[in-house]
Amino acid sequence: MGGRTSPQSSSDSDTADTRDVTAQNLSRIDLRETSDGQSAQWVATAAPRNAVTYDPSFPYSQSGQPGLTAHGTLQHEVGGHEQADRVYQHPDDPDLRGVNMHLPGQSADDPECVASYQRQFATIQENWDVVTTALDQDRAVNQDPAWRDHVNSRIQYAQATAHVHNESTAIDLTDSLRGAGLADGPLGNQLRAITSEARRRQMLGGEVERIPLVTATSSTRMTAYTHTLGGAQGWQQPKPKGRK
Repeated sequence: MGGRTSPQSSSDSDTADTRDVTAQNLSRIDLRETSDGQSAQWVATAAPRNAVTYDPSFPYSQSGQPGLTAHGTLQHEVGGHEQADRVYQHPDDPDLRGVNMHLPGQSADDPECVASYQRQFATIQENWDVVTTALDQDRAVNQDPAWRDHVNSRIQYAQATAHVHNESTAIDLTDSLRGAGLADGPLGNQLRAITSEARRRQMLGGEVERIPLVTATSSTRMTAYTHTLGGAQGWQQPKPKGRK
């Protein structure tokens, strides 16, 4: 609590929250082995327990190398998608399973629900545009073109499916960066701000908030995001069922 925290410390509250949420949700899902060539996929079911499928032959990146790690993928699916399906409030509609936003009303076709969805989708995309800005400012990450390429691919992935890949993608990308000792610069700070905004919104309600560029006075990690519960601005057709 007092004093300076060392890099990659487990005292990082956002990382600890993700670890705890993932552990809690593991007992609530079924893990199913497949051979589809995919790292993993969260699957909504009609039964009480959702599922995560995984291919044990998927070539995960080793810790410290750019790419998806097995640990980050587990957190993405269980701490991201499964948590979203459990905590976000919205109309009971199969196309809205696992969305990472609260939505009003009782019907997915209600104009108020559609408008809220569109606003929040767009806000998530804008927040990930800021992640690109943070990447441009992160000299450590930019030293390796392979890392920059991986980060850009995850940003594009989050923006293309913003209704389900906001905090889940921030989680797996932070995990990959942490393994390489790259999670404490501008990029890591911005990703933690996304996770922090999502965790507060899960508890307090409201629409996705616009997250400004995180600024720090030193190289140490900081979330630097204050939740104010206010308006926001999202869209695209939901993609139900499986979530990678």
